[in-house]
Amino acid sequence: MKKRFSSRELFQLRNNIPVDMLIRDQLQIPTKIRDGFFRFLCPVCNEFQTAVNPSTNLARCFRCEKNFNSIDLVMEVMGYGFKDSVRFLKNLTGSVPPQDPVQSLAKLAADIGRSMV
Repeated sequence: MKKRFSSRELFQLRNNIPVDMLIRDQLQIPTKIRDGFFRFLCPVCNEFQTAVNPSTNLARCFRCEKNFNSIDLVMEVMGYGFKDSVRFLKNLTGSVPPQDPVQSLAKLAADIGRSMV
């Protein structure tokens, strides 16, 4: 059975689209800065007991103990399935040709003032 999305594509989408920017700018989840930390309204339990870890690019709700990567967030907030969530994220990155998916992600990161690792 052929995979629809490569491991590399999924890795890039999960790790190189800054999750805080996705939450605030694309998914428009309510956010606030509390005690100097970025907080967002958990799409599962509707609490602000959340945090984003930029080093792992994961979001977490401490109330319901749910971890979110970018794909998980799109699935939860938009109500999309896995394939549609990946397509949504690929559209954010400009849907580059398969030979160079990193180029568009680098442009997205540069546009929002982040460096790609």
